Amino acid sequence: MKQLLIVLLSVSMLMVACKSQEMVPVEEPEVVETVVEPEPEPEPEPEPEPIPEDIRITEERFEFETTEDEAIHDENTYFVIIGSFTYRDNAERFMETLRGQGFSPVILLSETGFHRVSVNSFDQEIPARTRIQYIRNNFPEYHDVWLLIRKP
Repeated sequence: MKQLLIVLLSVSMLMVACKSQEMVPVEEPEVVETVVEPEPEPEPEPEPEPIPEDIRITEERFEFETTEDEAIHDENTYFVIIGSFTYRDNAERFMETLRGQGFSPVILLSETGFHRVSVNSFDQEIPARTRIQYIRNNFPEYHDVWLLIRKP
């Protein structure tokens, strides 16, 4: 019986010891979901309009009608020609029409005797061709606009 008593005492001490060690619940860390939205795709660049290859190109020498026009355009080689006239009066009347449409025309006196009405000049060919395409698209009445390359 003594042994039974010792076993009971041992078991009860163990039970008391287990109860005294209270288990503290471990708090789970709070999980915060972060939603990362992907950056929006950038808008694609618009395709540039193709540079027309069906442009009439003429190369010739010319003089500017006025010294003011020469001062503005003398450094350029490529001229957008929107009209060509035998008579100066016709070129001047046409220039008035063009000014009313927002152009800044100048007259070039060609070595062949024509009065060329230019609405733009450029030092490179690609911008001149681009301008011709713009005029053709926005002013269909000038579908025959062409490129004059200045001879040295």
